[in-house]
Amino acid sequence: MIKNSTRILLVNAVNPAVEVETRYPNLGLGYLAASVRKHIPDEIITFFIADDNIKKIVAEFKPHLVGISSVSQNYNIALNYSRYFETQNIPFIIGGVHITSLPKTLPKSAIAACLGESEMTFVELVKLFIEGGFSPEKLKQIQGIAFWDGQILIETESRRLMEMDTIPPPARDLLNIRSHTYMFTSRGCPYRCTFCSSSRFWDKLRFFSAEYVVDEIEFLYQNHDVSMISFFDDLFAANRKRLKRIIRSLKNRQLLGKIKYTCSCRANVVDKELASLFSEMGIVSVGLGLESGDENILQYLKGESIHVRDNIRAVNVLKDAGIAANASFIIGSPQETVPQIMNTYNFIKNSKLDLFDIYILTPYPGTPVWEYAKKCNLISEDIKDWSILDVNVYRSPNKAVILSECLSKDEVVAYYMKFRRLRFRRNIIKVIKHPMKRDLPRMAWELLKERIYHHLNY
Repeated sequence: MIKNSTRILLVNAVNPAVEVETRYPNLGLGYLAASVRKHIPDEIITFFIADDNIKKIVAEFKPHLVGISSVSQNYNIALNYSRYFETQNIPFIIGGVHITSLPKTLPKSAIAACLGESEMTFVELVKLFIEGGFSPEKLKQIQGIAFWDGQILIETESRRLMEMDTIPPPARDLLNIRSHTYMFTSRGCPYRCTFCSSSRFWDKLRFFSAEYVVDEIEFLYQNHDVSMISFFDDLFAANRKRLKRIIRSLKNRQLLGKIKYTCSCRANVVDKELASLFSEMGIVSVGLGLESGDENILQYLKGESIHVRDNIRAVNVLKDAGIAANASFIIGSPQETVPQIMNTYNFIKNSKLDLFDIYILTPYPGTPVWEYAKKCNLISEDIKDWSILDVNVYRSPNKAVILSECLSKDEVVAYYMKFRRLRFRRNIIKVIKHPMKRDLPRMAWELLKERIYHHLNY
């Protein structure tokens, strides 16, 4: 390592053969790079962000330090990278939702794991590296990490969450930004769905200010010729007053009408006023986690604050406002019966939804569903193949972790495939008129590839 000339490789551990995993750049890694630039301005630090061709990039870029980000279903990919970096004598750090939930899965060859919100944690680790390296005594002084000291896993004191507007926007100069891109305007969610790891990772809901959000939108419009932005927040409209301020600021800067948007929302917060605000802002498509068309299963998954009638109303209100309504659904809850599964199937058939996705309930670390699966001895922290947690079961149906106590694995997968066939028929027609039709070739091709997977695997 040469002082004042440090090269840092940030790796997004995804499956490069799966289009949806590489469709958009990893903004989380962009936030890390931007934070290091902000807080260590006197050092010459060169970053490279990658999700494929890692060995080739290492040979050419010759990094001094590596950071790896991974979700649980791709953790084997992260571990393979870890073994490679170890053979190259390159120190590496692991972060992301998986290692935050299960720090004991950290390889002993890793320098440390960044737990939870990690911008300042990573900054401090980089400073330590520049100042001479990592020792257990120095690592213990950094909040929000886990590391191995011999055979003992040390977890340091949790780091306090940041004030959102102090976080610099992601370093998009390191990323491939297309005309349809995405951004975050908040972190966290006020709800605690039983299957969701995101709300546990962020702990509580926090917002970037309206001014921060509009500054970022304006930057994307002026510097990257962006024409559509998807907000990847868990619940973009959680703060309606902020939404109104965002619209007002976009109008004052003459940005209204220049960009179209998509976002995610929860059915029970959708009403005519919100749909009107969405329409005024230029939001053309809203994703809803409707999850089930059966009342009991819906409340098992999402809590007692939501009802099937909310799902129906949300779809109708959005459609009446001229906004595309998309949704995701989950089957395979422990006590879900065949009639309850068919309630969801018929809900979809009779709905005005534009597009929908279907998943089998999957236990992600840190969630109540994970704890249930552990209690039933269906899962453990010693998994050898983490890809069994891939919610896209059609890729490898035999690997799926099935939580149902009412149906066999084959029966759950068969119903899942029934939904997938319905999805293919509906979506291939609806996508032609969808507001995101600029993505038509990709969306249609993905549907066709899934159909081929169905034919080959089931």
